[in-house]
Amino acid sequence: MTATRPVPRPHRSFRARGTVLRLVVGVLAGVLLLTGCDLRLETPAPEEPAPDAIEIVRRRAVEDAVALAAAAQAAAADPDVAADATLTRTLGQVMTFSARHADQLGGTYDSGLEPTATPTQATTAVTASPSDVLTLLSVTALTARGDADTVETGEMARLLASVATSRATLAGVLAGALGVEDPTEPATATAAPEIGAVDPSALAALVVAEDEAGYAFEVIAAKLADAQRAAALDAAAGHRASAQGWAVAVGLDGTSADPRRAAYALPSGLDDPAVAVGLARTVQTGLATSYASLVAAGAAGTRAAAVRGLQAAADESLVWGAEPVAFPGLPEQADGAADAA
Repeated sequence: MTATRPVPRPHRSFRARGTVLRLVVGVLAGVLLLTGCDLRLETPAPEEPAPDAIEIVRRRAVEDAVALAAAAQAAAADPDVAADATLTRTLGQVMTFSARHADQLGGTYDSGLEPTATPTQATTAVTASPSDVLTLLSVTALTARGDADTVETGEMARLLASVATSRATLAGVLAGALGVEDPTEPATATAAPEIGAVDPSALAALVVAEDEAGYAFEVIAAKLADAQRAAALDAAAGHRASAQGWAVAVGLDGTSADPRRAAYALPSGLDDPAVAVGLARTVQTGLATSYASLVAAGAAGTRAAAVRGLQAAADESLVWGAEPVAFPGLPEQADGAADAA
């Protein structure tokens, strides 16, 4: 009997396998082309990122600026308002300043994602009176003032404090034009300062700035007469008191490190009342810058006194003939052409 030998199974070569694989891939490619590439991996749709605390504050300030610009534009369109040059000018400043505020704050947020489909709504035209604008200026000034004290970053706090101050000064001007009381809570620099973690040199610089302002106004008062003289003396007393308050709070009063001096250098020509009044404006503008810098240096929750000081300096500059500006205390944002109505 002859033994049978096993019959070997046919063995496919790698070349044969490769041919089959290419055939499968080709078939799938043809199917995809014929079906318009409907076969695809499903990926989750991108989601709107959740804003952090700073972004929430920033968006609120921008939204308020946009609302103010729209309200001022609507109020200025009234023919009766248009006939009043002072109202027209002030509302124009609200529009211009608010647009600049929104721009410097980063503008309206746009994630770039397609919005969820919603039923089309008719756009409602904005209607507002000058009194409505005054109310909105007051409310948004107080909101920005509070946010400037609590926001985490110093530079955002400085910008918000300046925006709040600009809105508050415009509210005062608009209230005067309307012949009504300004509803904005006044900002005084005499409240007890909270120091927080601030570089001592920055605090010492503010003590000097306030004391120098007091000295300057004492000299200015000697060059003026009547109501202007009385106003300068009041300003001098206020600045000397502020310097003392900050020196005590910082721990400089009565020490060898107290930076205050008996006298300070002043510009020449102060016998001319116009030059003396001009110096008064310059002093207040410089103080606004000093307080804005202190806002940036202060920790969250301890900036209230610095914010009030910025507001008080800006208000006093208007008393001495300065014009409202979009960014009080921020010299890098100074733009005479843009600030003018």
